[in-house]
Formats: sequence, C-alpha cells, structure tokens
Amino acid sequence: MANSKIWFILSEGQVNGPFDHEEIETRLASAKEPQIWGRGQSEWMNPIRWRQSLKESFQTLPSASATSEPQGFWKVRIEGKEKSPMKYSELIAYLKTLNDFSAVDICADSSGIWREVYAVPRVVEDLGISRRSHPRVPIVGTLNCEGTKGPFSCRVISISEGGLGINDARDLQIGERFEGSLTSPNLYVTVNATCEVVYVGNDGYAGLRFVGLPDEFKSSIIEYVNKFATV
Repeated sequence: MANSKIWFILSEGQVNGPFDHEEIETRLASAKEPQIWGRGQSEWMNPIRWRQSLKESFQTLPSASATSEPQGFWKVRIEGKEKSPMKYSELIAYLKTLNDFSAVDICADSSGIWREVYAVPRVVEDLGISRRSHPRVPIVGTLNCEGTKGPFSCRVISISEGGLGINDARDLQIGERFEGSLTSPNLYVTVNATCEVVYVGNDGYAGLRFVGLPDEFKSSIIEYVNKFATV
C-alpha cells in the first residue's frame, strides 16, 4: 500500500496526485500547511498523522495472500454508526450481507485506523469484490444552511456526486431537508443545493443527500471527484 500511487496532497486550496509516499515526502518540503489523503482514508491527515498511518499500515494491515484468519477483533461503521466488535470471519460474513459498501468503513482493533472496505486487500480478496476507487472523497469546505431552527454552518469533510459528509452538525433529524450553500477552495463554484439528512451520529457527524442537484453543480463535483479516481 505505501509504495502505490494512492496519495494526494492538498496545499493552498489545490489538490495534486496521485503520488507514492516518497513523492509525497518530496513535495512536503515546499508545501504550505499541507494535508494528505489516500484512497480508503476517511479524512485529510497532517504530515505527522500521515507518517504514523504509514507505519501502522506496515504493522497491522493483513496481507491479501495470508492464508490464516487475522487475529483480534474488527469494527464496522456504516454512515458513521459503529457496530459491536467482531472476529474477522464474522466481519466477512456480515459484509457479504450488504449490497453497497459506499458508506461502510472497517477497522482492525489493533490499529485504530478506519478504512473503506476497498482499501484492505485481504477483505477485498475474501469478499470476492473488485478493487476500485470509490467516489466518496475528502474535501475541505463549509456548508452554510437554512434549517427549520434558523441558519447554521458546519464543516464538510467528504463529498460525492450524491451527497456530503459533515461534522459539527447540531440538532439535525433524519429526513429533514434544508437549503445549503457549499463553499470550498477545492471547487470552482459555490454549490447551492437542497440537502436531506440520511444519518446523524452522536459525535456531530451527519450524512446528507443532494436532492435535485442542478447539472452545473454536479459537473463541478464530478470534476473534483475524478481527480482522486485518476490513476
């Protein structure tokens, strides 16, 4: 994983990549307040956290060629909601009951690192699914909203053609709809959209779905997402 071109760097509002970890190290020397994201990660990381993630990946991630079942317990998080720890065989059995992994993250208890299903080779192999870059990607931005209880704003941490992942959400209810205005240095336009709440967590995280997103905004989001999908 560490030697693959899966890493992207964000500096001064611009995203560049993919690079391998050595190329990222070279670029960090001249980058201003850089943040790093790799396919399968849930959020941007600062250089210190990124280097720690690389170290932990070498130590804890199971290999796709391993023949014995990984030891320890695994966690599953769906749209931010965490399930009880389970053994690896139970993890695979549970994942096989799902049809869509777009909102699913998994974590080996020993590592504490949450990753998309597609980012763990052994799991991909045992599930018999194809490796691919999922279109849910991180972003830095602010969503200013007009809710039923008045205006509020929150931090946007992920985006796809279909919706947003936000932090700092307060008093939202599943099914609630409101008008939102997304501003981000990563996008060429301010995205104005109707959003519907599809998940609310206890930690301030919420998942939003776009409702009737105009094509002009959809095109801008797709262009941004494709930066991460390009190999």
